Amino acid sequence: MKLRKDFPQNIKNIFFDFGGVIMDIDLTRTIDALRALGVSVLTVASTQAGSGTFFDAHERGEISSREFFQKLRALIPNGENIPEEKIRHAWNALLGVFLPERIELLQKLSKNYRIFLLSNTNPAHREYFCEVFRKQFGFTLDSVFDKAFFSDELHSVKPAREIYERALAAAGVAAAESLFIDDNPANVAGAQAVGMHAYHLAVGAETILDLFEE
Repeated sequence: MKLRKDFPQNIKNIFFDFGGVIMDIDLTRTIDALRALGVSVLTVASTQAGSGTFFDAHERGEISSREFFQKLRALIPNGENIPEEKIRHAWNALLGVFLPERIELLQKLSKNYRIFLLSNTNPAHREYFCEVFRKQFGFTLDSVFDKAFFSDELHSVKPAREIYERALAAAGVAAAESLFIDDNPANVAGAQAVGMHAYHLAVGAETILDLFEE
C-alpha cells in the first residue's frame, strides 16, 4: 500500500493526526454532556488547544488529569456531589470508535513507510482511547506506529512550530521526506512552515483510505 501518485514521491515518513483522521470525533457531544451536568459556560472554542484555558493547559501537559477534573468540577453547580467517573464520561463523550479498515491500512503502510502519530490530546482522553483500542484489537495503539507523539508529552500543541520540530527530531527523520495528514487547516499550515509536506483531510468528503492505493 502506497500513497497515490499525485503525492510527492520522495515521502519516506507519514505523520497522522488522531482525532478526525484515525478516529472520528465530535466535540459537541462532550459540550452537550457537560451541559447536562450543569456546565453552562463552555463553547467548542474554549476547549481547544491554544485557547489559553485550563483545557489548553491540560493538552500541554501543564496540569495533571486530577487538576483538570477539579477545575472542570468547579464549573458544575454542586459539583462536589458529582462522581468523577460521571465527569470523566462526559469529557470522553467526544471520542468515537475505531474503524478496523483504518487500522488495517496503517499496518499495511508500515511495510513501505515509517509511520507516526502526532496528536493534540490529553492524558484523560489518551487513557480512554488506548484502552478502547486494546480491548478491540488485542494489541496496543502505540504498536501500530514507529512512535506516537502527544502534545501533553511534548509540552506544545499544534500548530505551534516547536511541536513539529520536536516530533521530527525525536523520530530522527527529515521534514522534506515527511508527510503530515490532519483535518485542521491551521495544523497543516504549521507542518508546512517547518518544511514538511502536508495534506488537509476533508472530513466528511474523504478518509485516509482515499489517499492510498495498492
